[in-house]
Amino acid sequence: MKWQGKIWVFDDIIPKTHQEIIKITLLGHQFDWHFVEDVTGGGSRDKRPAFSHTFVKDGTLMSQENNIKMLEPLWMSGLEKVMEKTQVKANYSVVTARTFLQLPLNNLQGRRYDAHHIDRIEPHFAFLYYVCDADGDTVIFENMYSKNKPDAPTPKQLKEKKSVTPKQGRMVIFDGYHWHTATQPRKGVRCVINTDIVQTP
Repeated sequence: MKWQGKIWVFDDIIPKTHQEIIKITLLGHQFDWHFVEDVTGGGSRDKRPAFSHTFVKDGTLMSQENNIKMLEPLWMSGLEKVMEKTQVKANYSVVTARTFLQLPLNNLQGRRYDAHHIDRIEPHFAFLYYVCDADGDTVIFENMYSKNKPDAPTPKQLKEKKSVTPKQGRMVIFDGYHWHTATQPRKGVRCVINTDIVQTP
């Protein structure tokens, strides 16, 4: 798999008109958000609340059909970029897709990073799309998961490889075995769509 270990950043991955459709839908009054007490999964010193919505879970559609159709151009554009970069045409499948909405937190204690993690323990790559301009960078580390090294590195062992600032229309695509994390916004809302994709036979 030629995408192993790769990290790519693409601006305006979809046309601005469709960027606006996604932003208006997710940041509008009707979208079905669910409160999350701690978006880090309890891995940080203090709780970092957010809102989430699941589109796809373990390959099963969990959201309304119109929401899935709204995301299909995003996924297709990302896959086209992957195939351009790797020069390999392959079959891919969306196994997980979620969106998160984070509000600015000004009283955080402890580390700048949220808890570092990987999304799945199987070869996959991540599409992380930014719905709007925001602070709260995504941080991708050089450290990578492997079956020989399944345990998460300690914070002191982490070495930053790339930090990506949220910008409307931007997508970062990377090998999901890179340990990665987010930083919390302090100036405005941060909204991302996180999709995990596997290569299928």
